[in-house]
Amino acid sequence: MEVVGEVVLSVSLELLFSKLASSDLWKYARQKQVHTELKKLKTRLLEIREVLDDAEDKQMTKQHVKAWLAHLRDLAYDVEDVLDEFGYQVMRRKLVAEGDAASTSRVRKFIPTCCTTFTPIQAMWNVKLGSKIEDITRRLEEISAQKAELGLEKLKVQIEGARAATQSPTPPPPLVFKPGVYGRDEDKTKILAMLNDESLGGNLSVVSIVAMGGMGKTTLAGLVYDDEETSKHFALKAWVCVSDQFHVETITRAVLRDIAPGNNDSRDFHQIQRKLRDETKGKDF
Repeated sequence: MEVVGEVVLSVSLELLFSKLASSDLWKYARQKQVHTELKKLKTRLLEIREVLDDAEDKQMTKQHVKAWLAHLRDLAYDVEDVLDEFGYQVMRRKLVAEGDAASTSRVRKFIPTCCTTFTPIQAMWNVKLGSKIEDITRRLEEISAQKAELGLEKLKVQIEGARAATQSPTPPPPLVFKPGVYGRDEDKTKILAMLNDESLGGNLSVVSIVAMGGMGKTTLAGLVYDDEETSKHFALKAWVCVSDQFHVETITRAVLRDIAPGNNDSRDFHQIQRKLRDETKGKDF
């Protein structure tokens, strides 16, 4: 599970950069005068991402590096939460603008009055958000400053496919396995029942979790993924996101790394595909 966790951490940082690539988010940040802190946050994330591969390698033999990664994983949750709050506010403002542009629109009828005007509650929210960003940036700076102490370096040799995915504006999903989640037991049980439904006869199926951003879709999927029943039912598990813009080789390597650690060091993509086929052949996954 350690290897899986670190794979998810790697791609989770990429999702954060995807969220930070939103022009609407930066426009809103400038309006709220928090764009400077947001830039600092992004810079610290970039610094950390450069040494993440090295950290994942060294954490197997260095306990301090392992603890550093665990701290980073926890902090990534907070970064994601803040960016999701931004996303919600951006969407809310768009709906309000649409309502103002067409007062007779049905959309207008579903927007509460409290959301269409600047209120003391909204002002308080702005202050809290700015404070959150400052706190997270400070914590990221502390983590980034520990790179030298831990001997973490940017790896000189990188797989071209991995580099391409790192630069991609639409990366894989956020991390899971978040502890202390409450109120999701019923939803988790329903999804587990769907996944373990013997009536499907082993046919390929997809269970979709649909909701607006920030509602905990990924957390719920992670709870299902990490459940003992899932491990009993499926011989293999892998956590990978296929986004609008994706790199096939990187995704293939990520899947293989999840299910067969240490078996994806080949530079030949066709060989990687054959290894993945051999690992999954005749197994439920």
